[in-house]
Amino acid sequence: MMINDVTASGPKRPVRFRVGRGPGSGNGKTCGRGQHGYYSRSGAPIRLGFQGGTMRFFRRLPRRGFNNKNFRLEWSEINVALLEKHFQAGETVDLKAAIERGLVRRNAERIKILGWGELTKALQLDASVNVSAPARKKIVAAGGSVAMPPPKKRPPPPQKAGAKKAAAPEAEGAAKDAKAAKGAKGGKPEGAPKGERPAKAERPDAAGEKKGGEAKAGGERAAPKKKADKPDGGDSAGKPKK
Repeated sequence: MMINDVTASGPKRPVRFRVGRGPGSGNGKTCGRGQHGYYSRSGAPIRLGFQGGTMRFFRRLPRRGFNNKNFRLEWSEINVALLEKHFQAGETVDLKAAIERGLVRRNAERIKILGWGELTKALQLDASVNVSAPARKKIVAAGGSVAMPPPKKRPPPPQKAGAKKAAAPEAEGAAKDAKAAKGAKGGKPEGAPKGERPAKAERPDAAGEKKGGEAKAGGERAAPKKKADKPDGGDSAGKPKK
């Protein structure tokens, strides 16, 4: 008996390609490893997670901080069309019934009904089953009931730039009214051309003496008094020059 007769019927391994057997094989000399570099060395292992010299992936992952993955709610979605196909009129739809009919996976924890498709059967939805707004309308219209109450209405969002633009014409009208009232009090009259100022009121007649002259009738100012001429050869006091 030969050993090749024994192993001929058993599992076979692929024949390993022998490298370094001359240039005619195409993998001689460097055996397909190239001439230089880390990969051309014998016994050079590739470390776990090696990514060509960059920082390895598992070292780039954050190792601290809060992550909501363990606490988030995951809903398995079912459309109204599947309820029409797999449930009979009057049946109760809950998580256990959806798993038994193969509508969701066995490890599902919550289900939500979406509104794609048509529904003609009256179904009763359990309180643990969430429902979208279109699906709720179709279930109620078909004569069914939804135990889960609808969500509360959210408060309106704060005013945005578009709403401010809509309120701008009202503000402009109020500004025009204020401008017209100002013109009636003595400011620039409404409808006057730009660049022209309103005429000033005439000054009342000046009463009493003022600096530099006396007041005359009609509000005209008197000419200032001239200083007395100095005598020849004397100073300002009129004394003779020594």
